Amino acid sequence: MRLELREADDLPARVRAVDAESVVVVIDAGWSPLASALALASIAPLAIERAPAGRLNLVVRGADAAAAAVDAAVAFLEGARSTTGQVLTVS
Repeated sequence: MRLELREADDLPARVRAVDAESVVVVIDAGWSPLASALALASIAPLAIERAPAGRLNLVVRGADAAAAAVDAAVAFLEGARSTTGQVLTVS
């Protein structure tokens, strides 16, 4: 499941509310440095929390990233059944 987040969203709460085997969070690279650091730091512990029943990954959408490239990254992570806790930056 693709989960688009805004900077003001509570990432852990939003992830915990999703009941899906695979969650791919998508954020924008334009977030403030603090919000970006918090999002990046929370992915690994949240992925551990979801395991083994679920997986969690993150895609950071760059300012010039094509929508198709972001879609491809999300599709890759959703299909990579042994991948969790990873961060892909698409620029």
